[in-house]
Amino acid sequence: MWTVVFDAGPLITACRFEVEGRLIVDYIAQACYILIAPSVEEEVAVRGAGYPNGLAAGERIVRGDIQVVPLRTRRWTAHLAGCALGDGERDSIELCAQTNAEALVTDDYLAFVTATRLGLRAWMLPDLIVQLVRPGGLSAPMAKMMLEVIRPRYRKGVIEQSMAQLEEVERDAEGHRAD
Repeated sequence: MWTVVFDAGPLITACRFEVEGRLIVDYIAQACYILIAPSVEEEVAVRGAGYPNGLAAGERIVRGDIQVVPLRTRRWTAHLAGCALGDGERDSIELCAQTNAEALVTDDYLAFVTATRLGLRAWMLPDLIVQLVRPGGLSAPMAKMMLEVIRPRYRKGVIEQSMAQLEEVERDAEGHRAD
């Protein structure tokens, strides 16, 4: 199973939207280890405890489906100092490097670009959903339902691109089955 580090934005989305009566975060937690920095826990589950998505995140932290991992070191303090990132984004980038996670899952443009420039893999939540179809962590029909349900959270074009990528994944899988 992959290990991924979530920033606050995609965690809120995954804890807000449901498919077939289950939160998206629950499907993802079955397919990968979800790590968050303490500052993301503070933002989503503590300060956001008055919202259903904040409560859902807190419940999953208590259950162990989401792991809060303290930062042991800060590798890129100088690199990140000049960036207008929030604590959660900055800490999530550092945590991704500290844990050798598969990817940082963020919907923040600057965090995405910064992480990429630092040599980390960065995915938006729709990217993670598509990627989880490849190793069989999600079925393609389930991924399509997830992408449709989170559509309101994204600008025009983001979900459309993810749907096109999902079709490519499905074609690749069909080609391998034919071999």
